[in-house]
Formats: sequence, structure tokens, C-alpha cells
Amino acid sequence: MRRGAVHLAFGAAALCFAAMAAYEWAMLRHAQAVAAALNAVTSNGPDAQQHDDAPEVRLARAVSFAKAGRPNEAQRLFDALVTQQDDHAIRAAALFDLGNMHLREAAGADGAGPIRSLPLLEQAKERYRAALRLMPDDWDARYNLERALWLAPETPGEQDDAEVKKRSTVKLRGAQSDDLP
Repeated sequence: MRRGAVHLAFGAAALCFAAMAAYEWAMLRHAQAVAAALNAVTSNGPDAQQHDDAPEVRLARAVSFAKAGRPNEAQRLFDALVTQQDDHAIRAAALFDLGNMHLREAAGADGAGPIRSLPLLEQAKERYRAALRLMPDDWDARYNLERALWLAPETPGEQDDAEVKKRSTVKLRGAQSDDLP
């Protein structure tokens, strides 16, 4: 009886490891297919149109458009990924990269100034928050959201005059109000 239990435990462990190996093999095949699709699309080979429908390929293409300084094309691809994709990981990555694109445009060296950069910062914050709603454990999105909040802090709504006056009152020991410059 004891020998049968050991064989049964060994068989169950072997089955678990075989299932894990099959899962990893499937993930490897998927990664290889995505890599082949990316190579076909970037080289503009004959298979480029066939592989263009893969969400990972569209995400990579949108990121390359954003880095190449073509934000309109990137925005179109990112928005399509966010609205049409069921996979939370792809949607979160698209939202994160879209937020990064807006943050780069807002803080860019093109001299856009505060009039243009403030709406872009607000859009970046909105995208990071949406990405965090999908994937709350994404520390990169948290960091970038905090960075965007540091660049454009959010203030609470209208404050009444009494609260503002209370905060602006400065009291120093032994000093009169006419002593201050």
C-alpha cells in the first residue's frame, strides 16, 4: 500500500510538471509568433498585412509611431486598442503608453508652454488612472501618475474666503503686523 501511494504521488507531480511545461511551451510559441509578426511588419515584407491584426503588433507599431514623433497615428492606434481589445493586459499597456506619449509631449523640448502642456498632462493623468483601474499593481503607471501630478498638481474645488484667510495669516512671536516687509 505504501509503495502504491508513493507511485501515485510521483505520478501526480509528473502530471503537474507536464501541464506547466505545456503552458510554457504554448507561451513560447505565442512569443515567437509575435516576434515573427513584428519582424514581418517592420521589414514591410509580403506577410506584413497578414500579421498586422495581432494586438501586440498594433501596440508595438503605436509605440514606434509615438517615439518617431507621429502622435496622430499613435493616438489612433492606441485608441483602437483601448476600445476594441478584450485583453486587460493589452488595454493597460496601451493606456500606459498613451499616457507616456502625452507626458513626453507636455514636458517636451518643443516649447509648447503651459497653455499646451496642461491639457496634455491632464490627459496623461487620465490615461494612467485608467491603466491603474485595469492593473492596480502596475508600479510604472503609479510612478508616472505621481510624476504627472507633481508637474500639474490637482487642487480641491473652490475654497471659501475664510479658509483662505485663515491659511494666509502668519503669526510670529513678538512681531507686529507692521514689522513685516
